[in-house]
Amino acid sequence: MPKSGASKSLTSKEVEYLKTVFKLLPGRDMVGSLEVADAMGVSCATASEYFERLEEKGMLKRYRWRGVVLSKKGLEEVNRIIRNHRIFETYVYRFLSVGLEDACECASMVEQYLPEKIVDSLCSALGHPKTCPHRNRIPGGRSCC
Repeated sequence: MPKSGASKSLTSKEVEYLKTVFKLLPGRDMVGSLEVADAMGVSCATASEYFERLEEKGMLKRYRWRGVVLSKKGLEEVNRIIRNHRIFETYVYRFLSVGLEDACECASMVEQYLPEKIVDSLCSALGHPKTCPHRNRIPGGRSCC
């Protein structure tokens, strides 16, 4: 991964797949391809193509006829992206007086590309929040929180 923390090797669509798997996984061993396809609004074949790409990049593991699970690398990456989103969203909402939905939309556009040191600085300026304005937990960073 580049030093800045940006996921240059992942496309924004691949990031969406990682986030979808992450959202569907809690309390389960793995997530079925059909579930992810339904959540993404795509065919099972399309989801399978993305799973293959993400597996090649070391982000998830596929189990034929059973489903997918995030790898350690994939879990670290999705937590980094979610942290970036929630910290940036919180900053924009609190300090720039932008509406919550607009702040969320803006965060979705940049979450993948924010360098870790910028996110850590924003987190510090915010007083190290534990949740975003949507009341979702903000994952801790490697060098902050």
